[in-house]
Amino acid sequence: MAPVLFLAACASQKIQLSAAPGQESIVRDGIPSLISKKKNLVMLRPNNQLLKGNARPAFTVAVRNLENKPQTLMEANINARQTVDGKQTALRVYRYDELVREEQTRQTIQAVGAVLSATARGINAANAGYVNTTGTVHANGNYGTYTATTYDPLRAQIAQQNANYETREDIAALQAQGEQNLSQLQQTILKDNTVMPGEWVGGTIVLDQPAYSGSAPKSYAITVDFAGEQHEFLVSQTTN
Repeated sequence: MAPVLFLAACASQKIQLSAAPGQESIVRDGIPSLISKKKNLVMLRPNNQLLKGNARPAFTVAVRNLENKPQTLMEANINARQTVDGKQTALRVYRYDELVREEQTRQTIQAVGAVLSATARGINAANAGYVNTTGTVHANGNYGTYTATTYDPLRAQIAQQNANYETREDIAALQAQGEQNLSQLQQTILKDNTVMPGEWVGGTIVLDQPAYSGSAPKSYAITVDFAGEQHEFLVSQTTN
């Protein structure tokens, strides 16, 4: 039974949206999306229609203020809930600060790994200076073999230089990737914004992977509360 659950968890999943009354189905960047029309407009689009493995579903939420005064879109006013076996439970929506802390934690773990790798390289470099030599000897009509160990400091120095270079390259790559990830979060993840009249404002929201519900589709709803209006979007994930 365990292998079946494992395969189910790792299978790709397709995200589908269902239009409710007052909503219009559209296509954005080749992906089916929804626009909810009330006093204001709210659009929801999956960032990727097909999820691989246990990837978290991510969506672009955009609002347009059609009123004659500014309105503030709050990330705390975007929530999700899942329906499993007829029961509704909250589905976590990750906030910008949470995703930043998660990325910083990931970078710290990688930095520790880089330090451990550097230590191992240093030990291997030091040991590289030892050279084992074997040979044969002939004395008094007898033959024999011998083994000798010598230490070549130049060889160890070259190995240490190579190890230091590899460590610097690894650390530089980790730092560059970490900065890029944080920059991407800053640029894409939805944060609190005041939306001026006629303006479109949006960003990405990231949800927890919905709970596994057997062969039934994973069903959940995303609610965007903007300017006193609730726009609810129905989502399902089916395993391919």
